[in-house]
Amino acid sequence: MLFTLSLPVILLALTGLLVALLAPIRTGDGSEELTQQDVAATATALAEEYADGSADRPPPLPAGVFRHPQPEHLPLAIVMEVVDGDTIEVRLEGEPETVRYYGIDTPERQEPCYEEAKKRNEELAGRHVLLVPDARDRDDGGRLLRYVFTLDGLSIDAVLVAEGFARAWTRDGHYRDALVALEEEAQHEGRGCLWGDGEEGG
Repeated sequence: MLFTLSLPVILLALTGLLVALLAPIRTGDGSEELTQQDVAATATALAEEYADGSADRPPPLPAGVFRHPQPEHLPLAIVMEVVDGDTIEVRLEGEPETVRYYGIDTPERQEPCYEEAKKRNEELAGRHVLLVPDARDRDDGGRLLRYVFTLDGLSIDAVLVAEGFARAWTRDGHYRDALVALEEEAQHEGRGCLWGDGEEGG
């Protein structure tokens, strides 16, 4: 009886917390702001799923996966399509862009681990991502090069490497050393479709 009476209070508290954290995030021109109503509806739905046991909580992330310290200050992009494990189509400040993840490389189509990496990228990216530039703005194909983060600041590059779905980009980048260390650990632990089941790096 006590749990039944307190559940609405718990849901309201969770909703209020997520609204406060996510409502200020917006695109560069403010035209595609995440509304409080959208955030509240999502938060309430998730809280209800966890409360009644219909949603499984995600497993803990590998050690070393990092977050951006100030995600509320990063540019917001709307995810239109996940192309593969390291490329997404987005709308950024109202304009379409193809974003190539700065810090990682994942298998190409027809290569082992392609589908698994793409699926995990879809799970992590969701509907909105935050983007961080680095030394190189675009690749030779004109794609925007960015480190990619979730709305709460989790590095998608780091998760994909740590879980064995991607290799670290080793030539440059602010997060290069951290990502290389995550790859070495993933390989040592035999994680994911790249390093498990007898796969070898190359």
